Amino acid sequence: MPHLEIEVKAALPNPEEVLKKILATGALFKETKYQHDILLDPPHTDFAKTDQVLRIRNTNGTWKLDYKGPRLDNETKTRKEYSLTVEEGKQLRDIFTLMGFIIVGEIEKTRDVYTLKNMKITFDKVTHLGNFIEVEVKGDETTFEQTKKDIFAYLTSLGLQETIRKDYLELLWEKGFFKK
Repeated sequence: MPHLEIEVKAALPNPEEVLKKILATGALFKETKYQHDILLDPPHTDFAKTDQVLRIRNTNGTWKLDYKGPRLDNETKTRKEYSLTVEEGKQLRDIFTLMGFIIVGEIEKTRDVYTLKNMKITFDKVTHLGNFIEVEVKGDETTFEQTKKDIFAYLTSLGLQETIRKDYLELLWEKGFFKK
């Protein structure tokens, strides 16, 4: 069953300062994850143009396949998302490439996860890009607008006014990594 991933991202020039602020708001540390993402395009579709994502993700040795539909607005990274756990991520990657799918990029990051009420707050250290914060809430169409306002208000309370709608792959492309 798909859900909405209502998510907003911002660059973190000073992660330690923002971490102190989120802890002061009551956020609790959950875990640190290492993630390696393999992003794919089907043989005859450029997902950069259709604003979709097909990703094989390894998180600390556990593999998932994710499909994300196009973004639903012009302010956030909100998408419908479908996910399933897979046993053999490398074999799945090989199957996709044998079927003509193209690997359009790979992303490596360390992610510290915090929770506050219904929010998941992540501090990401992304190879070749730097530090970011993402605030995410799982929701649906009925809660989307209010949840979006709540996330922006929370980021503003942390002193983060400027958000980023692009995903990490798009930011890596801008820096000359991988091919579009």
